[in-house]
Amino acid sequence: EESSSSKKKSARKHRVGAALFFREHVISILKVPLGNGVCYYDLVDSLPSSKAGGMASRTRCKDLASFEVLLQWYASSKFSDSNCNFIDDNEWDDGMCDFDPRVFQGFVWAE
Repeated sequence: EESSSSKKKSARKHRVGAALFFREHVISILKVPLGNGVCYYDLVDSLPSSKAGGMASRTRCKDLASFEVLLQWYASSKFSDSNCNFIDDNEWDDGMCDFDPRVFQGFVWAE
């Protein structure tokens, strides 16, 4: 029988992903293991973009630090000036989550 630590190591070798409903559309995050502890991280945006020729886009990052920067840029680029003003003027309040632009739904899977 496998030990708990070997199960955890085995799980890291599998593909994992998340689907987020954010700013009125779905984005996906995929972690693609390549071996030797190296992984790529993909951000797939389902919303057609003029920057992507009117199609959905997929952006690949070759390390976690790059992916974190991409995710921060992506999220902040989706906020309007009024969204940014709301965020700057209001600390998080669970009671206001229906109106807060920072809210998203997330679903995670692993193979």
